[in-house]
Amino acid sequence: MLKIARIGDAISHGGEIIESSPDCFANDRKIARLGDAVICSLHGTQSIVTASSNLYCNGISAARIGDQISCGATIVESSEDVFN
Repeated sequence: MLKIARIGDAISHGGEIIESSPDCFANDRKIARLGDAVICSLHGTQSIVTASSNLYCNGISAARIGDQISCGATIVESSEDVFN
């Protein structure tokens, strides 16, 4: 089971998730989803391109630690106790 990613969580190239669900939360932070924006220190604004196949927020797949970003980075930070 993978931990759920949220707005502000870090990615492997440096930078963080900057877009998320407006109303789905994990540990008081909004949950990131497939297609949500990320700011990459190396490549600028990118998007989340892989996510859960069975957990959705607002009808969009929830992102998790290890999911990929369009520039090749991965999500490296997440909730410590909310899993998919």
